[in-house]
Amino acid sequence: MIIGHYVLFTRVALFKSPEGKLFCDPLWAKDLKLHLVYLPDFSLCCPVVDVIPEFDTSGLEDITEFTIKHIYALKKDSGLKSVIRSFLPNFNVVKKASVAADIVHSGGAGWAFPLSFYLLLIRPFKKFKWVMVIESSFWMIQKGEKVTVRKFLEHHIYSILLKRCVRSADVRIFTQSFYKKYFIGANDNALIAPATWVDESYIVGEKVFRERFELRATKPLEILFPARLEKEKGVYIVFEAIEQLARLISKPVSITFMGQGKLKGECKAFCQRQFSQVLVQFREPVEYGTLFFQALASYDVVLVANLAEEQPRIVYDAFSQGCVVVGANTSGISHITRPGIDSVLFERGDSLDLAAKLNKLIEQPQLILDMGLEAINCVQNKTHEQMHIERERYLKPILN
Repeated sequence: MIIGHYVLFTRVALFKSPEGKLFCDPLWAKDLKLHLVYLPDFSLCCPVVDVIPEFDTSGLEDITEFTIKHIYALKKDSGLKSVIRSFLPNFNVVKKASVAADIVHSGGAGWAFPLSFYLLLIRPFKKFKWVMVIESSFWMIQKGEKVTVRKFLEHHIYSILLKRCVRSADVRIFTQSFYKKYFIGANDNALIAPATWVDESYIVGEKVFRERFELRATKPLEILFPARLEKEKGVYIVFEAIEQLARLISKPVSITFMGQGKLKGECKAFCQRQFSQVLVQFREPVEYGTLFFQALASYDVVLVANLAEEQPRIVYDAFSQGCVVVGANTSGISHITRPGIDSVLFERGDSLDLAAKLNKLIEQPQLILDMGLEAINCVQNKTHEQMHIERERYLKPILN
C-alpha cells in the first residue's frame, strides 16, 4: 500500500447523471480499479460533465461505488474559447486538489494541455510528492513530417515545459527508454514500465495456439491493421505497401483494416479496389475485451505502422493471441519487441520495406508458428495487473 492522500490529475472525463451517478470509459474504469488496490486514500482531479437524463450510458461503466475519496471537478475544455474561459477556474481546482494531496500524479498528455503545467506553477509554493508518468509524445515533430509554425511551437513549448515537470518530480515513470533518455538522460533514476492492458485470462495457451495454426495452415495468411485511422498511424504507408505487395506475392493473402478516425472513408474506399492475390477488407472495431481478443485470434499477423514514437498497447494485445507483429522500427515499438524472434520490424514510413517484410511471412508461414509461440511467452508477465504491481513496488520505498 502507498501511504498518504494520493491525487491523480487527468483530462479523462467522468460523466455525472442527474441522480449523481458517475460513469466513465470502461478502459479507464479498469485502470482505476487497479489503482485502488494499492492506493487506499485515492482522489481524482478531472473534468466532470453533467449529462441529461436521456444521455446514453450503455457504452460506459458505472464507477459510483468505487472507493474514491474525493473528485475535484474540472471544466471540460472543448475549444479555444472554453480553454480561455476555464483556465483560471481549472487552475483554482488543481490548486485546491494539490493543497489537499500528499502525493500528486500527473502525465504529459491531455487536451488542451497537460494538467502537469498547472502543477509546475504551483510546485514552488506547495509541499507534495510528485509522480510524473510519460506515455505519449503526440506533440513531437515526427520523422518526415512537414513542420508548420504551429507544430514547431507546440514541439518546443511542450518539450521545455514537460522537461521542467519531469525534473521537478520526485518519481518518474516512462513507458520506454527513449522517453527517459529524452527527458532526464540515461543515468537518472526512473522506472521504465511499458503500457499494457492485457488480462491474464485473455492470453492463449500454447496448445490452443498450435491447434489454431494447424487449422489455418492451408488457408491464406490473415493480416489485421487495427488502428486509429489517421495519417500518423501509417494509413497511407499501408495503402502503398498493399499496392506493392500485390506485385510481389505468389500466394493469396487477406488484409483487414479495423478502426475509426478521419481516414475511415478513405480506408473503406481503398477496400473496394481489386488486387491480384490480395483481398482487402474493412471491419468495424469491436469493444475492447472478450470480443476484441476473439477477433484478434482469427488473424495471423497484426500490422502496426506508426510514424510517431508512442509505445502502442496493441503490440501486447497481439502477442496475447500469438499474432506476429509487423511493426515500424520506432522507439516505442522497438523497445517492446524482439525482431526476428516474436516480430518483424520495417523501416518507419517505408512502404516498400513493409511490403517486402510481409511477403517474406507469406512465403515462409512456418515463421508464424515460431514467432507466435515466442510472442505468447513474451506477454506472460506483461499483463495490466503486473504493470500496476511493478509500479507499486517502485513507488512504495520512495513515497512511503
